[in-house]
Amino acid sequence: MLAPMSRVAFIGLGTMGLPMARNLVAAGHELVGCDTAAERVAALGIPSAASAAEAAAEAEVVVLSLPSPAVVEDVVLGPAGVRAGARPGTVAIVMSTSPPSLARRLADALSEQGIDSLDAPVSGGPTGAEAATLAIMVGGEPEVFERCRPLLEALGSRVEHVGAHGAGQAVKLCNNLIVASTMAAMSEACALIEREGIDPVQAYEVLTSSTSDSSVMRRRFPLPGVRPEHPASHDYEPLFRLDLLRKDLALALELAQEHDAPMPMTAAAAQLYDAALAAALGDLDYSAVHILKRL
Repeated sequence: MLAPMSRVAFIGLGTMGLPMARNLVAAGHELVGCDTAAERVAALGIPSAASAAEAAAEAEVVVLSLPSPAVVEDVVLGPAGVRAGARPGTVAIVMSTSPPSLARRLADALSEQGIDSLDAPVSGGPTGAEAATLAIMVGGEPEVFERCRPLLEALGSRVEHVGAHGAGQAVKLCNNLIVASTMAAMSEACALIEREGIDPVQAYEVLTSSTSDSSVMRRRFPLPGVRPEHPASHDYEPLFRLDLLRKDLALALELAQEHDAPMPMTAAAAQLYDAALAAALGDLDYSAVHILKRL
């Protein structure tokens, strides 16, 4: 198990990474940051590294929170990446959402140099990252997970080892295909609520007390003015961008294709999000998919 205060390289200090890194600092870990925007590292008051390799050189753990699978692969395996700088015994924890196959490929490549790895994508959005209440689904060797459990518990309220390398990513993709499909169905229901002239606040109270209740509904009811904290009441200001959710749907459909598993509902939801992208809604919260139903 890692010491209560560990040397951590945190690579990627964006919407999710910055609050997660802040929570690790608060938990007493010694951090070095690496990000394309130097001001994000400066905001944490921690040393800055010019490359992933430099950041990983003295770290016991390297945490990565990056925007796409291609960036993850480059930052881990590229010439200035984690593999180039980390010492044997270091653990690389990828918290970005990526294909399970990439998690396994990274694990194989890193293990050749004695570097351990975990795939540990998260659910809970920026609010969960700020409050350290994320759900973290982890794939990798059980003993490596146990070594890193205290660090991960500084970031989330539910930290679960779900299987071998890639399993964390598979569970996260299942989560997000349910999220996307739920919002697609909810937007259709809200279209009927509007067309029938039903009070949306009353409808929300009934639905959240009924079998249709869900975390998605309670965080992102897509009708403006129903809940002041929901994105719909703030011009769909993004908590999680629509284009990023569509990216995760693509990854889920690719995984289904690998297993020859038909996914008609997920495919139908993806078409709706494609239409939202075509309507230039990609940089809004994914609940903005409901705008299509209002046009």
